[in-house]
Amino acid sequence: MLRRRSRLLLTIFISLCYAWALNANTGRYRCMWRDDPATTMVVGWDQASGYDPVLFYDVIDFGAQVAAYRNKQQPDRIIVSKGMNNHFVRLAGLQPNTIYYFVIQDSEGVSRRFSFKTAPNTPTERLSIIAGGDSRNNREARRDANQLVSKLRPHCILFDGDMTAGDTYQEWREWFDDWQETIGSDGRIFPIIPARGNHEAANSSITELFDVSSNDVYYALTLGGNLFRVYTLNSLIPPGGSQRIWLEGDLKASRNVTWKMAQYHHSIRPHTQKKPEKDELLLNWSTLFYKYGVNLAMESDAHVVKTTYPIRPSREPGSEENFIRDDEKGTVYIGEGCWGAPLRENNDNKSWTRASGSFNQFKWIFIDQEKIEVRTIRTDGALRVAEVSHNNIFDPPIGLVIWNPPSGDVVTIRRQGGLPPDTVADASPNFGTHEEPPPHNPPPPRRQPNVENAISSIPHEPEAPASDPNDWSPFPKVAPDEKGQVIIKYFLPRSGDVTVQLINPQWREMARINFPRQTSGEHVKSLDLSRAPAGRYLLVVKGDGKVARRFHVVIR
Repeated sequence: MLRRRSRLLLTIFISLCYAWALNANTGRYRCMWRDDPATTMVVGWDQASGYDPVLFYDVIDFGAQVAAYRNKQQPDRIIVSKGMNNHFVRLAGLQPNTIYYFVIQDSEGVSRRFSFKTAPNTPTERLSIIAGGDSRNNREARRDANQLVSKLRPHCILFDGDMTAGDTYQEWREWFDDWQETIGSDGRIFPIIPARGNHEAANSSITELFDVSSNDVYYALTLGGNLFRVYTLNSLIPPGGSQRIWLEGDLKASRNVTWKMAQYHHSIRPHTQKKPEKDELLLNWSTLFYKYGVNLAMESDAHVVKTTYPIRPSREPGSEENFIRDDEKGTVYIGEGCWGAPLRENNDNKSWTRASGSFNQFKWIFIDQEKIEVRTIRTDGALRVAEVSHNNIFDPPIGLVIWNPPSGDVVTIRRQGGLPPDTVADASPNFGTHEEPPPHNPPPPRRQPNVENAISSIPHEPEAPASDPNDWSPFPKVAPDEKGQVIIKYFLPRSGDVTVQLINPQWREMARINFPRQTSGEHVKSLDLSRAPAGRYLLVVKGDGKVARRFHVVIR
């Protein structure tokens, strides 16, 4: 009797060991996009042990029956990073708006069955997107937010940086362990579109763990045909230069897209006094958001909650911190973190702030052809929240807490009946000028940024001289004084708007200022070029679009 019982226990033990051996030792799963979200998907995981893994996939759910799946692919990229053996399979040629089921088989067995869904490629399909960032320290709050992702089942998640606090091996392994909470109850993995935060020590923290397409971690993806394009920007590298040139070029090329959104880590005008202003982002990005009709901008880093009214860069009366409300063509800014990072006090509201707070949250965004809707979701207490219907992911489930400040629980951006024209009013702060001594003004309010003298970089082809375009010797030569001031004189034959442009030898506009409704006659102006780099420039004065005078400027 005792011998039979011992044999039975031994048999059970061997069976359990055999069953365990049949499971592939893969984990920390994630899905991303490098290319068209409608026809591609990157599946990533940590290969803890075993070898020769293969991903089997199909539009039919065959569970763990590996041989039944019609498609298979080996990893396209394997990289050891942050203490994980990261494997990435880059799938292409997929069907739009389609569920794919997959398993991973390696030398040790087969993983559980997962699935992902490609994005729609038609603008008539409504989109659901979750956006947020800053999940650094509080794992309980982080897991709450992750669990809500699994219950709201979005088309994708925008995550704009600061995944961990110290960028360490252990923190990243824990982060991906917690990210598994975002997987749906049916095994659905929802794609993440990641950005870099200041707690990611290098771009490689994003490129090696999420296989993004850009080594500089700025890129763009379009969902729903021409419905929605999202720009992921990198506020940890210079926002000007090549990043700005790429951004403006892509915005120009994407004028047919109905809605545009940007995500990046640092808040341009944070809503807590603990964080500094980011004038360089305003100059290089916000001006382009306004010029090319970016509807929504997602920010983090400040660890507070905020939504703004539509705003644009401005120094005109009524502006505050170089923004002014513009309900017709402004950009709505949302944020600012709170996926688990330490909360801060929301003690720096502006006149154009719609609402602010301090609690764990992310944004739940719906996009269709007529409007964008933004809701702020309180993420604490996820266990009390039910799951959305798989047939209607836009109906808030029982228990979901949607923030309802006095300004309302939904921020709605409605289509204005067309995109901004190619030539919109230049709202970028630029080099300072004056025609006569300015009147005495009281000091600016606290934290008002000094951007009046900043040099912006808005590429533009000016009217060139009739002869050799690089020969500026025929034009009057002027040089700034020791304070960077240069005096110019010009004559207007008739009243009208005046534009002054500073052009470099590569025929790129380095700065511009507009003088609306100037009277006819002689004009003398002092321009502040103290922040322009040393070199030679062409200064072009235009009245009503016609060249009034040119100057050859040399800055030493």
